[in-house]
Amino acid sequence: MNEIVIRSLVLAIIGIFGTINAAAVPNTPNGRIVGGEQTTIAKYPYQASVRLDTYIMLHICGASIYAPRVVVTAAHCIKGRFASYIYVVAGSSSIVDESEQGIRASKLIYHSGYNKNTHDNDVGLIILSQPLVYSSVVQPIALAESSPTAGTYATVTGWGKNNEESETLTNILQVVDIQIVDSNECNLKYLTKNLAITEQMVCAGLADGGKDTCQGDSGGPLVVNGKLLGVVSWGIGCAKSDFPGVYASVPYHTKWIEEQASSYL
Repeated sequence: MNEIVIRSLVLAIIGIFGTINAAAVPNTPNGRIVGGEQTTIAKYPYQASVRLDTYIMLHICGASIYAPRVVVTAAHCIKGRFASYIYVVAGSSSIVDESEQGIRASKLIYHSGYNKNTHDNDVGLIILSQPLVYSSVVQPIALAESSPTAGTYATVTGWGKNNEESETLTNILQVVDIQIVDSNECNLKYLTKNLAITEQMVCAGLADGGKDTCQGDSGGPLVVNGKLLGVVSWGIGCAKSDFPGVYASVPYHTKWIEEQASSYL
């Protein structure tokens, strides 16, 4: 797979396999966000799992806790879905623990300017039917006010595929450190594929590749200095040296997030 990767996996999973028992997903202890390592939710308590409830609870995307009833995710994770089928699970390092209990969504809000072709405004909110109870493993994260300079290290977490050819997600939360990539440099790379990096996006990766997010990580957090800088969105393949991962810029969308969330705080 060397074309555009929208980093949500559910359409491929359901289309190929139908409904899948999450507990039956093969255990891959060495699998991870590409180039990362296994971690625990206690270290990243703002991370949440977005699940689709069909016959089972199937992880489809990541999310970040913003307020007790509000989590931030990618627009492409929720557009076209019904809130009644979406659950959010917080406070767990695993996506296959059958004892996990999710909180059902009451409303899905995606940016009205989201464009699936250009990937602009790929940000959305999930409003929960009940508030999350904060604890050592469930905590909100503040929004970044500005974008850092190129070369700044950032942290990404999620349960996505450990490489773009993999057919399974990882069971346990993974983490990887990458670097912010200059937007102009990133744009030049993507223009070779007739794709544009806009001011609404942030690029991050490594010059030599090898570390990145992948399918299943969509909607998850890109964090710098303890603040939410980006939302996992898209890219060309996974962990390629020529194509850094692309994230929806949180500083660009802060006003939209605050306005949309204000009624549910």
